[in-house]
Amino acid sequence: MRYVCFLSLVLTFVSAVVADEQELHSFAEINAFIEDATPRSASFELTGKVLSTSPLPETREIILSDSSGERLQLFRLLKLSQPQPGDTIMAFGIANISKNHEPYICMNDFKVIEHGPAPEPLAIRLSEMNASAHHLALVRTEGVVIDTFPDEIDRRYMILLLKDKKVVVPVSIARDAFCDRSDLVDATIRVTGIYRRTVSSVRKFAWPNITPRSPEDIEVITPPPKDPFSAPPIEKRLYLTSEEIAQMSKRSVVGEVLATWAGDRAMLRTEDGQIVNIKLAHGEALPRCGETVVAAGQPETDLFRINLTAARWKTAADAPRAKTEESAASVSTAFWDNNGLKSINGQIHGALLRVRGIVRTLPATDNTNDLRFTLDTGDMSFSVDVTSNPEIIDTLQIGCTVQVIGRCILLTDDGRQNYGSAKIKGIALIARSPADVVVLNRPSWWTMTRLTVVISLLLAALVGVYIWNRVLQNLVNRRGRELYREQVAHAVAEFKTDERTRLAVELHDSLSQALSGVACHMAVGAEAFDTDPKTARHYLATARKMLNSCRTELRQCLFDLRSDTLEEQDFSTAIRKTLGQLETSASIAIRFNVPRQRLKDTTAHAILAIVRELTGNAIRHGNATEVKIAGCIEPGRILFSVKDNGCGFDPEKCDGPIQGHFGLEGIRNRLEKLDGTFTIDSTPGDGTKATISIPLPSSQRQENS
Repeated sequence: MRYVCFLSLVLTFVSAVVADEQELHSFAEINAFIEDATPRSASFELTGKVLSTSPLPETREIILSDSSGERLQLFRLLKLSQPQPGDTIMAFGIANISKNHEPYICMNDFKVIEHGPAPEPLAIRLSEMNASAHHLALVRTEGVVIDTFPDEIDRRYMILLLKDKKVVVPVSIARDAFCDRSDLVDATIRVTGIYRRTVSSVRKFAWPNITPRSPEDIEVITPPPKDPFSAPPIEKRLYLTSEEIAQMSKRSVVGEVLATWAGDRAMLRTEDGQIVNIKLAHGEALPRCGETVVAAGQPETDLFRINLTAARWKTAADAPRAKTEESAASVSTAFWDNNGLKSINGQIHGALLRVRGIVRTLPATDNTNDLRFTLDTGDMSFSVDVTSNPEIIDTLQIGCTVQVIGRCILLTDDGRQNYGSAKIKGIALIARSPADVVVLNRPSWWTMTRLTVVISLLLAALVGVYIWNRVLQNLVNRRGRELYREQVAHAVAEFKTDERTRLAVELHDSLSQALSGVACHMAVGAEAFDTDPKTARHYLATARKMLNSCRTELRQCLFDLRSDTLEEQDFSTAIRKTLGQLETSASIAIRFNVPRQRLKDTTAHAILAIVRELTGNAIRHGNATEVKIAGCIEPGRILFSVKDNGCGFDPEKCDGPIQGHFGLEGIRNRLEKLDGTFTIDSTPGDGTKATISIPLPSSQRQENS
C-alpha cells in the first residue's frame, strides 16, 4: 500500500472542517457512510481494539476492529501519539468524502480504555484469502517469491510477487525500511501483514495485496536454491489444463534462442523441436539470437504451449551444438485456405518465414520497447518487430520495398470470458539481425506524398487568390453599404425633420388652440362663478368638452407616432389599422383604391386622420352601426367618402369649437393646407355622407417628392 506524502496535510485540513449534524457511533455506520460517494462529512465516536499501526511516519495509519470482527482504517493527526496494538481505545474524529469521492477517516483524538496483548495474526493460505472477508485483517501466510521489482509509479516501494499454487499476491514493502529484497527470489517465505482487497493509491481498481509492517514480518522458511536453474524441466505431457499449469512450481528449459522482441521476450527451441516463449524477470538482459541458454521461470500458458514468466537465463555450460541451415518458408504457409475461408495456421509459431512487401508505417523511435513497422503485401499486412535490432529502422522509409526473413509468432491474448480459448489476433515476424531485412527498392523522389504536397500548395495558392478576391469584394460591398447607410441616415434625418415639423403643426393647430380656448372658458367661468353661476357652469362644461377633445387628439397623435401604418403599401390595410384603436362593434367596410406610392407621407397621414375622425364621429355621435369608406383616384385628384347609417344631423346647426367640438374644424384645417374640399350631406334621421377631394401633385412634382 502506498500513500502520498501530503496525506498528513490533507488529514489536518479535513479535521478542521466542520462536520454535518450526522454523528456515527459504530463501524457499520462508518462503512455505510463511505459506501455512498457523495461528498460530505460526519463526526464519529466509536470504540475498538487496535489491530495494527503503521511504522511509517507519513502514513499515520491505524487499523481498528470491533467485537464483531469488522475492521476499519483510520488516520491520526500528526500531533497525536500512536496507540499500541492490542489497546482498546475510544476514537473521535471526522469521516469525510472529498469532492473527488475519496473517503478519509481522520482520528482527531483518542482515549485508551484498556491495554491488552497485541492480537495474533490470522494464519491462512494465499489461496484461501477472500477480498471481502479478510480486508484489513492481520494475516500470516506463506509462499514462494517468484519475482521482485520496483513499483513503477512510486520507486520508494518494491513489489514481491508471492505465489502459492496458482494464486499470486503482491507484497508491498518500503525500500528504505526493508532494503532491496531481490535476494528473496525463489525463496519460500512467511509474511505477516495487513491484507487489503485493493491498492490504496492512484490504482483505484487493482488487485489484493499484503503490507508488512516491519522487516521482522518477513521470515525466510526455505532459502533460494544455490543453483536457480536446478528446477525440473517443463513437462512434455500434452493436454494439461491451464489451471494445472498455473499450479506448477518453477520449471526450466534448455534451448536455442530463435528470436527476441519487446525488450523482455525471447523464443527458445529445445533439442527435440519444442518451442517455448519466455518473459524475462525484471532487470534481465536479452540473450543473443543463436546461442543456447538455460532458462528457469514460472510456468504459464497461452493455450498453445507452456511458456515461462519471470524467467532468468544463463548460457548453457555445454558447447553449442552445430546448427543446420534452415530455409525460410513462404508466408503463405501461415494460413489455411479451406474453400476460400482463410484461417491462421496455429502450428506456424516459431517457423522461419519469408515475406516481401512495401513498408507502410514506421514506429516512433522514442518507444524502444516496441519497434514494429507494417509491411503491406497486397493481400494483407504484417507487423515486423525489430526491437532487438533498432538500427534496422534507420535503413527504412515509407514506400520502400523490402524482403523480410524472420521468426513467426502468434499474437494471442489471455482468452475470452467464460471460454477458455485464447484469441489469436494475428501473426508477426521477428527480425533476428539487420541482415533479415533487405531493402529491394527505394521509392522514387516523385512520390504520392510529394505530389500531394504540390497539389496542396497549388490549391492553397488558388484558395489564397479566391480569398483575396473575396476580401476585395467584401471591401467594396462594405464601402457601398456605408454609402448606402449614409444616404439612408440623411433621408431618415430629413424624414424626422419633416415629422417633427408636422407634429409641431399638428400640436399648434389643434391642441395649442384648443388648450387656449379651454383656458379662456375656464377664466370666464371663474369670473362669473360668484355673480352668474349658470353662465359659469356653461363655460366650465364647454371647457370640459374641449379638454376631452384635446385628450382624444393627443391619443391619436401618440398612436400615429407609434404606428407603422404609413409603411403599408395597401391603403385599405392602413385605414383598417388606423381604425383599430376605435372600440366599436359597428361594421366598417373599406374600399380604398388609391396606390400608396402616389401619395406623400403628409397627404397619407392627413387622409388617415380625416377618415378616423369621420368614422369616430359617426359611431360616437351618430350611433351608426354601419360605416362605408370608399376612395379612388380621378384625374388630378383623390376623391374619398365616409358614409354611415347613423341618426344624422343638420350641418348648419351642428356644434363647433365654441361648444367644445373641434373634429370638423380640424378636418377643414387639414384640407385647407392640402387645397382640398369638404362637403357633408346629412339630414336628421337619415345618416351622413362626408365627401373629400384632394388635388394630386403633377407627375414630375410627385417624382421629385
